[in-house]
Amino acid sequence: MEGIEDLDELEQKNIDGYNDLGSVPPEGTGTFASPILIPSRRTSRAVGYQDPESHAMFWFTIHNDDSSYYIKDLGLFFKMLPIPADEDAHAHH
Repeated sequence: MEGIEDLDELEQKNIDGYNDLGSVPPEGTGTFASPILIPSRRTSRAVGYQDPESHAMFWFTIHNDDSSYYIKDLGLFFKMLPIPADEDAHAHH
């Protein structure tokens, strides 16, 4: 995905499933200076990852509070990327 427009298109095509898509963060992200950005229109969002050895799924929640979240098991930082609500899109649903 290259931008917010791509997320909007996915959301419009499959409102219930677009959050289930996996993604690979851009190379070089995951540091404190460049956290992995998780887009959301909500005030909080659950994020999951799969352990590469056991294939078990683990979940954590991030919030729209301008904080970076360090996940020790991954050694990576995450941060919410707030997406403004599009009032016109919601009016059509």
